Amino acid sequence: MGRVLLALMAFSYISSATPEGKLLFENHCLRCHAQGSKKPLSYLKSKYRNNAEGVLQLAKRCPWGRGLSEMEIRLIAEWLSEGK
Repeated sequence: MGRVLLALMAFSYISSATPEGKLLFENHCLRCHAQGSKKPLSYLKSKYRNNAEGVLQLAKRCPWGRGLSEMEIRLIAEWLSEGK
């Protein structure tokens, strides 16, 4: 019984946790890509759907993206390219 409860609690936590890429985007990218900006999040999600490599290249040219680690950029790219 204890293992089942523990598994349910872990599943609940994982399913409600915010993806790291989204948090990184909100903390580093949203200042320039907010709704109403020239290239808002909705535009990026549409343009880079299923194209994580395109996001990686974009982030390396972006002033704020250049300050992020390769892992942080990859997490953002994976989240952004999901199209969800």
